[in-house]
Amino acid sequence: MKWATDHIQPHGWLLACDARLEHIVRWSANVPRSLRRAGLSAGLPLRDVVGRQATHAIRNALATHGEAHRRPALVFGQEAPDGRRYDVAIHTAGPDILLEWEPAAEMAGDGAHLSLLRTMIDRIREITDFDRLFRTVVRLFAGVLRFDRVMLYRFAEDGSGEVAAEYHAPNLESFLGQHFPASDIPDPARRLYSTNLIRMIGDVDATPIPIISPPGMAPPDLSHAHLRAATTSHADYLRTLGVAGCVSVSLMVDGRLWGMIAGHHYSPRVMNMSQRIVARMFGEFLSLQITNLLRTKRLAMTRQTHALIETLLKGAAPVADMPAYLTAHLADMLAFVQCDGAALWAGGQWTLHAAHPPRGAMDDLLALARTRAGAQIWHTTHLAAHIPMAADYAARAAGMMVVPISSQPGDYLLVFRREVVRTLKWGADPTAPPRQQAEDGYFGPRTSFAIWTQQVTGECLPWSGDDMEAATLVRSALIEVMGAYHQLQLTERATADLRQRMLNEELNHRVKNILSVVQSLVSQPLEPGATVEGHADRLRGRIRALALAHDQAVRSEGGGLLRALLDAELAPYRERCFVTCDGPPIWLTGRALSVLALVVHELATNAVKYGALAHARGRLDITWSQDAAADGWRISWRESGGPGIAPPVRRGFGSVLIERGFPHELGGRAHVNYRPGGLEVVMDLPARHISPAPPAQARDAPAPAAPPTPGKEKTVTDADILLVEDQFLIAMEAEWAIEESNLGQVRTVASVYEALTAIRDRVPDVAILDVNLGDESSIEVAHMLRARGVPFIFATGYADRTMIPPELWDVPVERKPYSAMALAERIRQLVS
Repeated sequence: MKWATDHIQPHGWLLACDARLEHIVRWSANVPRSLRRAGLSAGLPLRDVVGRQATHAIRNALATHGEAHRRPALVFGQEAPDGRRYDVAIHTAGPDILLEWEPAAEMAGDGAHLSLLRTMIDRIREITDFDRLFRTVVRLFAGVLRFDRVMLYRFAEDGSGEVAAEYHAPNLESFLGQHFPASDIPDPARRLYSTNLIRMIGDVDATPIPIISPPGMAPPDLSHAHLRAATTSHADYLRTLGVAGCVSVSLMVDGRLWGMIAGHHYSPRVMNMSQRIVARMFGEFLSLQITNLLRTKRLAMTRQTHALIETLLKGAAPVADMPAYLTAHLADMLAFVQCDGAALWAGGQWTLHAAHPPRGAMDDLLALARTRAGAQIWHTTHLAAHIPMAADYAARAAGMMVVPISSQPGDYLLVFRREVVRTLKWGADPTAPPRQQAEDGYFGPRTSFAIWTQQVTGECLPWSGDDMEAATLVRSALIEVMGAYHQLQLTERATADLRQRMLNEELNHRVKNILSVVQSLVSQPLEPGATVEGHADRLRGRIRALALAHDQAVRSEGGGLLRALLDAELAPYRERCFVTCDGPPIWLTGRALSVLALVVHELATNAVKYGALAHARGRLDITWSQDAAADGWRISWRESGGPGIAPPVRRGFGSVLIERGFPHELGGRAHVNYRPGGLEVVMDLPARHISPAPPAQARDAPAPAAPPTPGKEKTVTDADILLVEDQFLIAMEAEWAIEESNLGQVRTVASVYEALTAIRDRVPDVAILDVNLGDESSIEVAHMLRARGVPFIFATGYADRTMIPPELWDVPVERKPYSAMALAERIRQLVS
C-alpha cells in the first residue's frame, strides 16, 4: 500500500538527518517559516539549524532509548533557536533519523496527564466483564481526551469489524453493534496499525506540507511518523463520515491486531504529544487487560475441561472396550462445548445424542468429515454450503464441528448446532464487490454509510476459539487414553500456570511504573500472608487519607481542623458503632495534618479489622487537650467494647508509622497500650504544630454525628438519584459507588441548566450537588430541590462552607475525594 510518503500534517515540522545525527538530509517545507530561517540545504549540520543544546538533548534521548522499535524517543519542552518550545519525537526510518517537532504542551500539565493516565488505568484494572470493560473504556477515552464519538472495534477472524462499545455526543446517531467490512481497513493498513499503535489526524481539510528531498533521493519512510499526512482516499473516507479530526489506538492481543479504539471529532482536534502518550499507554494497558481476561477465561475453561476429561479417563482406564465406554459417556463428553446435539462414530457404528441430522444423512457427514477434517479439527456454521441436502434439517443441525478422536483418521465426534436466525447491521453491503484502489493504493471511499441489514438464515452461531481449544483438549485426551494422557495433562497445566504468572508479572511491572509517584509515598512491602487485593485496598485508603489532608491544607492555606479530619475519616463507622470526638477547635499545620491523616486511617482500619469498630457494640473515644506543662497537646485514642487486643507478632506499616514516623516527622511522642478491653494510643504533639482554630473555621466545623439508633434499616435498591457534577472522572467515581451499593439508578448532568431540566422532567428521590460547577454554582438547583421537598447532599472539595448560603447550612456535606462507603451511607440515610 502506498501512503502519503512525502507529506506531513501542518501542526508540526520535520527534519531528517543522517544515521550519525550530524547533518540534515531533508526537511518539511514549513521548517524555514517555523524556525524563521531561510536558506536550508542538504548537508547542513543539525546543531547549526536547531542549536547545540537541542542537538545534545536529542542525541541523549536517542542514546538512552535503546532498541524499542515500537516507540520513538521523546524530548519534551525543548527550546528551539526561535525561542519557542517544542516536543520532539525521534525515530529511525531506513537510513534516516526523523525528528518530528510539535509545539510543546504546557509543562505544568505533565503531572495532570500522568494523573489522568493513572486514573484511567485504575478504573479498568479490576473489571473482569468484557461488556462493562468496553463501556468504561469508551467513556473514559471520550471524557478524558475530549472526542465527540469514541468506538471500540473488535475484529473477527475474517477481518470485519464490529462496534462493541460506543460513547457519543447526544446529538449524534449511534453506530453501536454495526459491522464493517474487512475492506474498510486493507491488509497493508492493518500491518501498519499492528506496528504503529497510535495514529492521529488533526484536520482532514488541512493542506499537507511536502517533504523537500535532494534530487534522486528515495522518498522518506514516514510509516511510523506521528505527523504523517492522511492519504487523499483516507481523508475522503473521513469526510464522508463528517469527521474532521480522529485518533486510533491499536489493541494487540497475542501479537495480532485484536481491535481498535477510534476517536472521532467533528471539528479539527489536534492532540499534543502528552495526550497521545496517555492514549497509547492506556491502549497498551487495555491490550494487556484483554489478554489477561481472555487467558483467565481460557484457563478456567481448560481447568473445567481437564476435570471432566480426567474423570472420564479414570473410569476408562480398566475398560477394554473403549468405543462402548465412550458411547455410554457421550452426554458427559459434550459438556466441553456449547452445542445442541452430537454423533459419535467409533468402532464402525453411530451413537446419536439430542438434536442431530437424520440417520440417512450420517454417511454423507462422515464422508465430509474424512475429506475436510482428516486428523484435524474442522468446523462450519453452514452445512448446506457443503451438503445442499443439509438445508432440510438446518432446524436441528445447521452447523457442525468435527473432532477426530483417534491418531489416524477413522473415529470422529461430530458436534451440531441448530440454525439461529440473526439480523446483522452493516455499515456497507458486505457482499458488494471490492472497491477499486485509488492511485495512492488505498481503496476508494464509500459514497454512502447507510445501514445495510443482512438477514442470516441457515447458519448456526459461530464456533469460537474457546470451542476450538476445548475440542482440541478432548481430542488430545482421547487419543492418548492409553496412559500418556495424564502426563500431557500435567504438562498443559504447568504451561498454563506459567503463562498466567508471566502475564501477572508483566501487568504488575506496567502498573508499578505508572504509579511510581504514588508508590514513592507509600512504598511499603507486601505483608507476609496478605493478598495483593488487601494490600491494594490499604494503599488506596492511605492515598485517600493523604488526599484528604492535602486538600484541606491547600484549601485552607496550609492546615486544617483536627475535628474535620476525624469526622471525614470516621464517618463510615458512626452508623454502626459509638464514636465520640471531644476537644476544643484546634488548627493543625499542613505537615501535622498529613501525618495524623495517615495515623488515623491506620488506626481506623485496624479497629475495623480487629478492634472496637468491628462490632455493633464497639465504642471509640477520641479526646485532645492542651498540656501546658509540656508545651504541647495530648491526643488520646481509646477503644472499648471490642475483642481483647494482644500485641502484634510483627510490626506493620501502622505500628512503624505511630512509633517511629510520628516522632520523626513531628518531634512528638506516641505510646501504644494493648489493653484487654481495647487498644489505647496516646500521642503528644508539640505546640508548634497546633494553634486555636480561626473563628470562621471553628464555626464551620461539622458537629459530631449522633450515635446509631437501634432499629431495622430500610433497604434501598430503586431510588432515582440525580448527580450534578461537572468533572467527568469524579462523576464516574460517584456512579460506581452508588452502583456497587445497590441503591438505585443514577442520572448524571454537568450544568445548572441540565439539572433544572432533569428535575422538571422527573423529580428525583435524592440528589448529590457539586457546589462549584466551573463558572456557575448549584445553589439554584438546591433551592428548586428544597422547594419540591427533595433531600440532597452537597459535594465539595473545599474545607469549609463558605460557598454555601447560610439558609442551606443544614444540608449534609460530603467532601471530595469521595469515600464510596460514606457517600452510599449518606444516600441510604436520606432515602430511608
